[in-house]
Amino acid sequence: MPTPGVASGWRIVLLTVAPSVAHDFTLSLRAQGHDVVAVVVPVGVRGLRPLDMEGWTELRRLFESAPPSLEVLFVNERALLTARLAALEPDLLLSFFFPWKLTPEALALAPRGAVNVHPSLLPRYRGPCPVGWALRDDARELGLTFHRMDATFDTGPVLVQGTFPVIDEDTEEVLFERMMRASRRLLPRMLECVARREPGDPQVDAAATPAPFFDLAYRDIDWRDTARSVHLKVRACRFAAWREGNGDARALLQGRWVRVQRTRAWRGEDPQAAPGTLLARQGDDCLVQCGDSPLWLVAYTPEEP
Repeated sequence: MPTPGVASGWRIVLLTVAPSVAHDFTLSLRAQGHDVVAVVVPVGVRGLRPLDMEGWTELRRLFESAPPSLEVLFVNERALLTARLAALEPDLLLSFFFPWKLTPEALALAPRGAVNVHPSLLPRYRGPCPVGWALRDDARELGLTFHRMDATFDTGPVLVQGTFPVIDEDTEEVLFERMMRASRRLLPRMLECVARREPGDPQVDAAATPAPFFDLAYRDIDWRDTARSVHLKVRACRFAAWREGNGDARALLQGRWVRVQRTRAWRGEDPQAAPGTLLARQGDDCLVQCGDSPLWLVAYTPEEP
């Protein structure tokens, strides 16, 4: 239901590459009485087309997840984006997981402005990899910020913020769903701020921390590290943004490289074996000795040549 006392009927354009955003935000915004006229998607984050089958699969998932009445507008080139947005005559632009910077001309199109959702408590973790860096730093909660967009990434005035917990056993699917629930809770508050034409609170640049792309070398596991360090590396890599391609953590296991997607802590006595020793198998799970204690590998695949 629309929030009492808050304007409705805006033409809103979503900019995203995330299927959940296209689906959930469209339904939530329409429930608030707004018209989501289109979701705008760059066809290939790193080029004019996806580079692999995984990229095409993500595009298909986004198209399939969008409500049937929602127009999905694919844009091939950044230079075409402003004109495509102008044709939609938006009152508000709303971005979440959108990799392209908007030009000043695009930012000026919507009378209600342009708002981005960034998965951190800005100004902390500015950049393309906020969740990866927060998990790398062993954060016990993650943040979300709805902020007005300006000429540079992640620096605009803050409208609303919130947090959600991180539990050590959380999978990437659980964390992403928790993030989406938190964003849906904050969405009505953001709309209230926009309706009141609040400019937002300026960010304190002195408190900013960067969240750049991960270096591919970070993926490599050193079994001499603590089990906790290895666990954090594996989980952070699942949420990381990479300048080139994707990157699970990788490790040498019995002379073969494997890609490691998930681990869990060992509960028991430390056998004091040499780091990298395969200690036991339990079904498909492997128990491997780290520098201080063993660690279970519960999801891993052989690395393709």
